[in-house]
Amino acid sequence: MTTSGAVLVTGGCGFIGHHLVQRLLGSGRRVIVVDDISTGALENLPAHPALTVVTASILDDDAWRAAGEVDRVYHLAGVVGMRLATREREHAYRVAVEGTERTLAATGDAPIVLFSSSAVYGRRHAAHASESTVLEERDTLDYDGGQPGYATGKLRLEQFGLTAAAQGRRVLIVRPFNVIGARQSAAYGMVLPTFLDRAFAGHPLEVHDDGLQTRAFSDIDVFLETLERLVDEPAAWDTPEPIYNLGTTDATSIIDLARHVVEAAGGASAIDFTPYASAFPGRTDVRARVPDSGRLDALLGPVAWPSCQDIVRRLCNQRRARAG
Repeated sequence: MTTSGAVLVTGGCGFIGHHLVQRLLGSGRRVIVVDDISTGALENLPAHPALTVVTASILDDDAWRAAGEVDRVYHLAGVVGMRLATREREHAYRVAVEGTERTLAATGDAPIVLFSSSAVYGRRHAAHASESTVLEERDTLDYDGGQPGYATGKLRLEQFGLTAAAQGRRVLIVRPFNVIGARQSAAYGMVLPTFLDRAFAGHPLEVHDDGLQTRAFSDIDVFLETLERLVDEPAAWDTPEPIYNLGTTDATSIIDLARHVVEAAGGASAIDFTPYASAFPGRTDVRARVPDSGRLDALLGPVAWPSCQDIVRRLCNQRRARAG
């Protein structure tokens, strides 16, 4: 889908957001970012004549008066990280629900890409989570600890998107799976940057329970390349349920991730095992979160994702290079 006007990116100062903004600017697009800088950082974005940054929450009317008209929207704004989403459960829900309603209303009929989450699958233990799975709010409430929070809000986001699509708007809904890469913050509970920070400081890495929980660690560059191809594929939009898992299908256990980090960082850190309940009282960890990629592969063909170990090695090399 080729367009010529401005692109709006909500949450454009965050991890995925700022990488997306840089990619859009590199392709010659004019970009407007709306971000309250609650978890992102302005320094993530370059000084660029085609970039406008509106420092405001998507929950505020002022954000939309300043943003103006656009001809495509990427809606990423949300509360990120398990620790922060748990601590600010009500706010996470409000940003996902009211924030999505406001974004849809404020951007007219511009094609919109809504960023959901693999958390909408709840704590299901299927080997590979499929978009054809019937999702129920009781599953996301279970994930959220019994009251509406991050996962339930993302499920509502998807429902709003499907309603808008049924009414004729161009909508894509993307479910990212553990996207990782450069400049990802450890401040809000993201596992890989947390491990990297501790390993380079020579501190033990903390692994919850037995460490055999599996995740799909997906490279940010390949993620965005694939997203661009998906957005440019007309058939992706022209379906009653334009929902797509986006991430590698390779499963990596948390204990193997920790071992990769220790090895790539120099092998000095110990690995400590602690109960998940000590970090998240009353909660149970998700044992498996890996996508089924059949729907995406049918449109674009198989995606070549780098291995988790290769990504970790690259990130460690980048840290050493920055350190001189």
